[in-house]
Amino acid sequence: MAAILDTLEAWIADGLTDPREITKKHIEDALEPLRGDQARRLHTALRSLFRALKRERLVFRDPARGISLTSSRSVPTALPSDRVAGLLDRLDDPRDRLMVALVAIYALLPGQLVHLQRTDLDRSRGQLRLRRAGRMDHFIYLDALTLRLATAWELQRHRRWPDSSNPHLFVTRNTAVDDCGPPISAGVVQQLFQRVGLPAGRLRVDRIVDEARHSADPVRLMELFGLSNLSATRYVLSAHPERQSGPLAP
Repeated sequence: MAAILDTLEAWIADGLTDPREITKKHIEDALEPLRGDQARRLHTALRSLFRALKRERLVFRDPARGISLTSSRSVPTALPSDRVAGLLDRLDDPRDRLMVALVAIYALLPGQLVHLQRTDLDRSRGQLRLRRAGRMDHFIYLDALTLRLATAWELQRHRRWPDSSNPHLFVTRNTAVDDCGPPISAGVVQQLFQRVGLPAGRLRVDRIVDEARHSADPVRLMELFGLSNLSATRYVLSAHPERQSGPLAP
């Protein structure tokens, strides 16, 4: 039960609030950090969930059908440093540079980028607040690079749309002047990372795995990335399989 709740929370945080939006790819990504009994338990729970939803006609297809653990992806590994290095140099737009930095450095979910508010960014304190439905807000502390990127984006936004009342941190030329103040679409984020050449989800996993390799401490992962205890433990075990039967803390 804990495994599937953790997965559902991650999907909701990513803006996937309708079970009909879940695809085979989402399920494969949820299974990606797991191995052994953990993977089998989540796989079985997801199969049962979507069979029940389909039986109740709440979904029209079962995205978990046809997925086998033998064909799911292996334990995630960090991307080669040469693929990560220079990501920001490929981009000119301050908004795009800040969005990529928040994923590559702080492992934000695409849905979190979409729904960030301007008031969530406190540059004087070097903080960014991540709102989480039904849970306490998570605060991340920004490094000097990210703060410079945030300042550059705010300056550009003010120059281009000085009268914009859109409360969201990230806007486009259309949403900036929309009096309804809508968030940017998920497609804007997807297209950005397509241009970069690395999916946002892949960058997020890489960042967390990299931290897990260095610290091997689930508590640190929880503090840095706002992960649940279960997710943090999974990443540590993925990065350090030799600790499967030993203590997790260094």
